[in-house]
Amino acid sequence: MGVTYNVENTATNYQCGNEVHFEWTAGMEIAPGLLIGAVGYDYRQITGDSGSGDVLGPFKGRVDAIGPGLNYTTLIGTTPVVFNMRHYHEFNAHNRWEGNSTVFSGTIRY
Repeated sequence: MGVTYNVENTATNYQCGNEVHFEWTAGMEIAPGLLIGAVGYDYRQITGDSGSGDVLGPFKGRVDAIGPGLNYTTLIGTTPVVFNMRHYHEFNAHNRWEGNSTVFSGTIRY
């Protein structure tokens, strides 16, 4: 869970509202080091946009997302490496774009 506090962009006199987001995952290990499951997030803008550059009003955005997730942990030599894939389908969007995204990442533990 995280909270983002925004400050005014002095070049545009615009300040985005503050945001809160919650990310989650649930999975099952189906083979040694291989986890599969579901992932998601909930995003809420908790204060409206503001500033003299805010010509459209104090939007408060929100969106939810859910999708499949895959995580694989292995050793490369003696170094643990984690590969992660998440695919999100967004829904319940208000004052935000709605779509799909896929994220791939790798982590080397040392």
